Amino acid sequence: MTRVSPLSRDELKSRRQSLRRRRRISISQALWRFWALSGLTAAIFWGATRPVWLIHNPAQINVSGNHLLSDEAVQNLVPLQYPQALMKVEPELLARQLRDRGPIVRAEVTRQLLPPRLNVRVEERVPVAVVLPVGNGDRSADNQYLQAGLLDAHGAWMPLSSFGLGSASPQLPTLQLRGIQPQYQRYWPQIYETIVSSPVAVTEIDWHDPNNLVLETALGTVYLGPYSPELEQQLATLDRMRNLPNQLTDTEVARIDLSNPDAPSIAVVDTKAPSTEPTP
Repeated sequence: MTRVSPLSRDELKSRRQSLRRRRRISISQALWRFWALSGLTAAIFWGATRPVWLIHNPAQINVSGNHLLSDEAVQNLVPLQYPQALMKVEPELLARQLRDRGPIVRAEVTRQLLPPRLNVRVEERVPVAVVLPVGNGDRSADNQYLQAGLLDAHGAWMPLSSFGLGSASPQLPTLQLRGIQPQYQRYWPQIYETIVSSPVAVTEIDWHDPNNLVLETALGTVYLGPYSPELEQQLATLDRMRNLPNQLTDTEVARIDLSNPDAPSIAVVDTKAPSTEPTP
């Protein structure tokens, strides 16, 4: 068995002094690190708040990801009071305000020190339909309709001025929507998805009467009745009728009624008098 020799009193004293010295050195090093880090942080903050680190005007906001909105339009949506200290800008707050103030789905804001500026990356709402005003003859005092503007695929409404587009701009969607009421806006994503996936081109949707969703198509005017999950089946039936104009050579299709997709009917007009013929 190994025998451990006892330490002398002088050796114990020397060890205690050595431990105390190491402890003092460790504490001193920690204090120096703390003060050095604090000084560096203060210096960075002081330097970042100097005039050279200011956002003086919207030109110091770099915009990316935009396709419909101009750089200037996005810059004007950023709610800053100029000049603004770069380090006092709150990127997350600005991103949230951008989403609230403009037709923007996502926004990311980052600060850049050299040169001092803000980098703003956006993802715009893409309009898929133009909302048209309802005529006075179709307007009911009991019903409220969306104002003229734009709709995206998720049913979010935007004013026409959102993108600075004129009423004749080629960038406007070709699909037109007339007379949608706010309480039915939640159905728009399903309606739009079904319509764009249909082989039959739809140019206009008239929904001023909730009991009759009307489509303007390449085959003519189509009555669908109240909106229901049968819309996909109704459009599939319409697709099977795409040769209808060739079969009715001496008549013109006035409207197609698909309120019952299992028993569609066609109203035709000829030079003599209108008649109704059920499809086989």
